[in-house]
Amino acid sequence: MASGRAAPEIFGRESELRRLRELVGDVAAKRGSAIWLEGESGIGKTALLSRLTDEAERLGCQVFHSSADRLAHRFPLRVALDCLDINARAADATYRDICSRLHDGDQLDRVDPLPAVVERLVGIVEHACTETPVVMVIDDIHWADEASMLVWHQLNRLVDELPLLMVAAARPLRSRIDLGSLQQECRAGATLIPLPPLDAEAVTRLAGHLTGTAEIGPAMRRTLERAGGNPLYVRELVDSLSREGHVAKRDGGRVADLPAEVAEPPLPRSLAESLTSRLSFVNTDTIGLLRMAALLGQTFSVTDLRKVSERPVVALAGAMEEALAAGLLVESGSRLAFQHGLIRHALCETTPTALRVALHNQAARALAESGAPIERVGEQLRASLAIDDTELDDGFLDWLAHNGRMLAYRAPESATELLSTALSLLPTGDARRGALQAAKARTLVALGRPEQAQALCERVLAETRDRCLASEMSWYLAWSLAVRGLDEQAAEVVERALRTPGFERPWLARMHAMLGQVMLVRGEFESANSAVKQALSEARPVHDGFALGLALHVRAAALARQCDLAGAVDCYDQARAELDDAPENTDLRLLVLGNRMVLLFGLGRAEDAESALHEMLAIAERTATPTQLASVRLSAANHYYTTGRWDDAVAELDAVVELADRMPRQNRRCLHGLSALIAGHREDAETFGRKLAGVDDPGPESLEGAEFLLLGRGMQAEMENAPQRAVALLTEVLLRGERFGTRYLWLPLLVRLAMSTGDTAAGTRAAQACEDDAAVGAVPNIVAAAQHCRGLLDREPAAVRAAAEIYRTINQPPRHAQALEDLAVLLAERGQISAARAEYARAVEIYTELGASWDLRRADARLRPHGVRRARGRRPRATTGWDSLTPTERKVARLVADGLANPDIAATLFSSRRTIEVHVSHILAKLGVRSRVEVAVIAMRNATNASRDGHELASK
Repeated sequence: MASGRAAPEIFGRESELRRLRELVGDVAAKRGSAIWLEGESGIGKTALLSRLTDEAERLGCQVFHSSADRLAHRFPLRVALDCLDINARAADATYRDICSRLHDGDQLDRVDPLPAVVERLVGIVEHACTETPVVMVIDDIHWADEASMLVWHQLNRLVDELPLLMVAAARPLRSRIDLGSLQQECRAGATLIPLPPLDAEAVTRLAGHLTGTAEIGPAMRRTLERAGGNPLYVRELVDSLSREGHVAKRDGGRVADLPAEVAEPPLPRSLAESLTSRLSFVNTDTIGLLRMAALLGQTFSVTDLRKVSERPVVALAGAMEEALAAGLLVESGSRLAFQHGLIRHALCETTPTALRVALHNQAARALAESGAPIERVGEQLRASLAIDDTELDDGFLDWLAHNGRMLAYRAPESATELLSTALSLLPTGDARRGALQAAKARTLVALGRPEQAQALCERVLAETRDRCLASEMSWYLAWSLAVRGLDEQAAEVVERALRTPGFERPWLARMHAMLGQVMLVRGEFESANSAVKQALSEARPVHDGFALGLALHVRAAALARQCDLAGAVDCYDQARAELDDAPENTDLRLLVLGNRMVLLFGLGRAEDAESALHEMLAIAERTATPTQLASVRLSAANHYYTTGRWDDAVAELDAVVELADRMPRQNRRCLHGLSALIAGHREDAETFGRKLAGVDDPGPESLEGAEFLLLGRGMQAEMENAPQRAVALLTEVLLRGERFGTRYLWLPLLVRLAMSTGDTAAGTRAAQACEDDAAVGAVPNIVAAAQHCRGLLDREPAAVRAAAEIYRTINQPPRHAQALEDLAVLLAERGQISAARAEYARAVEIYTELGASWDLRRADARLRPHGVRRARGRRPRATTGWDSLTPTERKVARLVADGLANPDIAATLFSSRRTIEVHVSHILAKLGVRSRVEVAVIAMRNATNASRDGHELASK
């Protein structure tokens, strides 16, 4: 029977809809088949089935449709009978007779009627197929009874002979091993169409439809990420936000967003209860454990859940497997994560307040007693404070006094709230106050809150008589001033501290190093060098690695500013050797490694730069604060972009987005610019436009972090056939007079566009600026850019060829390809068509590997007037299945099949753990699976197919 329900609007399922329509068209043309539509609850299976049945009826097919439920398995053949509309009141006598036989068969003295009835039902469908093509649909078939599955199985075997389309929709409710054998066979014998979560663009379109607007603002987009791409959850979240009055429309009703004051709206109780009620298909014991897991955070370890729940791992295994199979949890490296933030929030919100407080406190004590990392203890304490105005007891105050400094290094956000609460509870004379105050100052430093750190330090210094505490707080005070550019005041603090009798020697060494840094900022190189020497002499006797590292960092920075890059690298090597893995050294270690990596890459030592990057990532992922981690991942994305590993760059940028609100302005500018640039190269117009619009243009005060944004603006102008606009923008930036930085990245673009518009003056100015920069440091990057600019200006192929060779040598495929493209154009202009075609073919090979479709189109347009054309490119990449995976994703999938964990895969591929996590997430979505086991099966199957195809090809 037809569903009779109106089909809702569908977003992000264009390829699936197209496939379903093709199959309905096939059955209308009397070619049968079987489909198994699979996806989690709410993912959109029913909506697709509704579209399918509408299309089938439009083409004149006879449609049978039903939906199973949780009780269906108790009634043999219930689902099959409902689908065929067979009941005791049916007008057809045959149908009434079938129902009578089933009813009478309940008597003990009669023969079991089921086998005969199954055969009759199969016969009914066969007969229907002789009259008109048939489409038979069962939604939620995972609940179907065994007898109905037998009917389905037998009909599945007939689809090659009959105009019959069998369509089943199922939830991945259990692991494949737990499915009934008939369901396994039916699934295996059908065309599997997985429904992964919607991507961000589809979610945005759906939300725009629900709100009646053309665009969704950034705050609302972030909130919608909680839905995890599930369209049902998106609808319920938007409806709930609208009912609560949290959706504001602006720009004449064109844009829907959340007001600033509710940028992180709480989950309404009604929505939380609605969401948890949908989890009734999961065992109640599993729900109870998921409530505990939800309190541990969006991601959690099974070890922590074992400690908090006080159950052995064996007792947790079944529940976690069920939650994974149901799509409530997903793997996240060695941890588990809630696939939908909404579900986690709903489980928390529907846990009674008193119970939540007790569970958070129990979790904190259990984790502390078991020796778990202190940041996890701190998270639980902080969560308990946020509920019902609870307070820290004396035991936790002792714990904070003992662990506060370490917590400040590892989890500064939790630390600042806990320490503030603890200090408010302690009387003035309490012996624990000093340790808590020092820990809070360190927390404010880690969080980048210099004004608050200054106020706290000045207050403590005015009150304390503890020389050790005064020494430490003087250091934090100097930092809070220096980091804001208040060099004179910072120098006064340092010099006053150095004159103070009894000043602690380790802090004395650090103060001298800080003084050196202040002098370096002022440009007083001799004074800076003198302070550094004093710091080193004071730090070595007490073996203070931090003071030694800071002093050597200042010396290296001074050498770099004086263009002795090799000497600076040596100095950074010494600083790296002095800094151990103590948590307080993390910031400085990352700074040293980051500067060292940039210099190594600039000197053409790409492999050494790559090693430095891996070391940075390992440290950041293990111990860095969110702000530090975002900065390191951004450095990784920059490196991967430059070296042509764009899929890895995109993965890192995806990870950085999660931390964007904690980044300084110049880093956000770099994030948006680099994301836009890759999207522009790959002709992802929506992302390109959104990223460029999502950040302000650099102001006249600084270009820091703006290189990729400038390149993106130039690309945008060229795409819109307005190169004069790009020339004007880049020339204006050039005229600001900033030199020897990163402008070499965009100067070749300025020269090329200037020459294409006939603006020789702008081109000459840009080429001369790049040559001036190259003369200062003789850095391969800048030397190549200078030759590139000069060749474009003088229309001289030899100079561009030399630049291309340097780019190739120092492993910069994108710039190498651009130089080859420009070389091909110059050769073609001289009539050297054969040589131009050869260089163009090399550029095309690189562009194709990068997926740089815009560059291919631009190059085609530039060379076509000279009669140079490329061979047709590869077919577009599939959007789902194994063929949709990028080369990097295929490597990751094969390593998953080899049984490697994410950290091991990261080490094998010289990547970061988070990058691999993003790749694995993309792989799961593209393959439409939920576990690494299923990824392994598909990878091994494709490896087997590839091997067989290779043998067959070799034998021909």
